[in-house]
Amino acid sequence: MSHRIKVDGLITSVPGQWKFDEEVAAHFDDHVRKSIPLYEELQSMVIEMSEWLITDGAVVYDIGSSTGETLHRLAEKHASKRDVRFLGIESSEAMVKSARAKCESEAVRFLHKDVMEVERFEGTDLVLSLYTFQFLALKYRSVLMKRIYDALAPGGALILAEKIQAESPRLEDMWMELHWDWKRRQGLTDEMILQKARSLRGVMFPLTLSRNFELLEAAGFSDTEVFLKWHNFAGIIAFKRRADDGSPDRAAKTVRRISTSRGRGAQKG
Repeated sequence: MSHRIKVDGLITSVPGQWKFDEEVAAHFDDHVRKSIPLYEELQSMVIEMSEWLITDGAVVYDIGSSTGETLHRLAEKHASKRDVRFLGIESSEAMVKSARAKCESEAVRFLHKDVMEVERFEGTDLVLSLYTFQFLALKYRSVLMKRIYDALAPGGALILAEKIQAESPRLEDMWMELHWDWKRRQGLTDEMILQKARSLRGVMFPLTLSRNFELLEAAGFSDTEVFLKWHNFAGIIAFKRRADDGSPDRAAKTVRRISTSRGRGAQKG
């Protein structure tokens, strides 16, 4: 039997086998705030941006919906709108149980399913993927990105949040150490931080910010912008082009403009 290691006060894992099991699900909402800088700010910004993205009759997907925190907040925010549907897709049964207990709105439904088994999303206006793509094998990311793009209505949006790698080794080392310093301030010990990193070996595969832009561009997204950045964490919003949005080259021009304006060194963390 593999030896379990402590990665938080009440959470243990096996090296190289991090899983969102019952133990993690029970303490996820607390643990994620000790692990991801500006997590609460990200949630608030998603809710705020949704005012422009969710209207009567909208369909919203949350890929990797975990304990349902985001959809719960969105359902409360847009409770007065008519016929809005929120669908969470989550591969962890324990997470789905927690989500269903948290969010009782009839407008919200959680599906216990591997997202790669969803070959076609129902026509949607907004897709959320908050720290989910980083856990997918690289060969699946472009496939899923294209499925999302194809399902979105013209003018629809994808909100993507990811842990990212730096473009340069110097910044990668700097941002990793700053992230660990931040975790210490949240009450995690050096041993817990190290063991969490060990548990994620072969499980999480962050990409550079520029590589994430390339995946979005290849899928067809335009008007791609970073809306939140903390060293090695980033929030991105990308839109599906409308017929009146201009030439097909707009997506590539937008991505290049963003990359150039930030400079190579500021792309990663």
